[in-house]
Amino acid sequence: MLRSWKFWAAFILLAVLLWLVETTWGWGAVIQSWESIPPSAVAIAMLLMLASYLLRALRFYDFFYSNCRGHFLRLTRITVLHNFFNNLMPMRSGEAAFPMLMKSHFNSPLRHTIPALLWLRLLDLYALLVLAGISLQAHMGWSPEIRIGLGIVAVLIPLLILPVQNRINLFLKQHPSPKLNKAVELMSALPASPWPLVRALLWTFVNWALKVAVFSWLLQQFIPISFYQAWIGASTGELSSVLPVNGVAGAGTYEAGIVAGLLPWKIAATDALAAAVNLHLFVLGSTLILTALIAVATLNVRKPPQH
Repeated sequence: MLRSWKFWAAFILLAVLLWLVETTWGWGAVIQSWESIPPSAVAIAMLLMLASYLLRALRFYDFFYSNCRGHFLRLTRITVLHNFFNNLMPMRSGEAAFPMLMKSHFNSPLRHTIPALLWLRLLDLYALLVLAGISLQAHMGWSPEIRIGLGIVAVLIPLLILPVQNRINLFLKQHPSPKLNKAVELMSALPASPWPLVRALLWTFVNWALKVAVFSWLLQQFIPISFYQAWIGASTGELSSVLPVNGVAGAGTYEAGIVAGLLPWKIAATDALAAAVNLHLFVLGSTLILTALIAVATLNVRKPPQH
């Protein structure tokens, strides 16, 4: 890992961000801007982030119900730890924590949890793109009926994947071979009927709508922009996670994503950077606080018996 150029690039991005913020605004001025936000408002934002964590845990619990039935609190602990590692480790390497924790706590095979996690991440990406698109429609002058219709179509598009997926799965089963059999086993972790997919879509969209709404409101506290503009900035910040290179704890790339989403609205890059840094500080701070609270609260939760 130490020999990987991506590993060193992550630390270079962190150093560049620290230097850029200090020379542009000064870290003291950036952090001081939090004084204008009432503590009660920050507390509400933290509670909404807690709700987002629970929604994410519900999605995993629903999707992996056969593995973790009756152990929602333990799965919540796994979900929070997974999010913690994912937010703080460079290059999204924290993703590996979830399948490893599922194997340790529920004896779930990696050949099932890895493709399922990848599939859910694709749903996350799709939901973010759709929510950002819905926000952009507000600036195009389209009627509410058209915007609602396009939103419904966009939400239902993933259902078209199921027939294709099932046909591929049937073809693989009809042409058995060692390699194709492994592919069939990997695909068995994915939903084969509409209802599980609809539920996964519901959890995904509700969670991301809540999360992006909180982030959008926070951006507005640091820079005078409309909610729609803040929504785009928050969305592009989250989308930065799909970049091939990410900074340590997303430092640099997360801010660049937010700035890229705000620049088309003719917002000064320096103001956008300061707001992005403050939002990132909230993301990291809420991650540390909520992870610590939930990890302690679920410390003595009974571990399911191994089969």
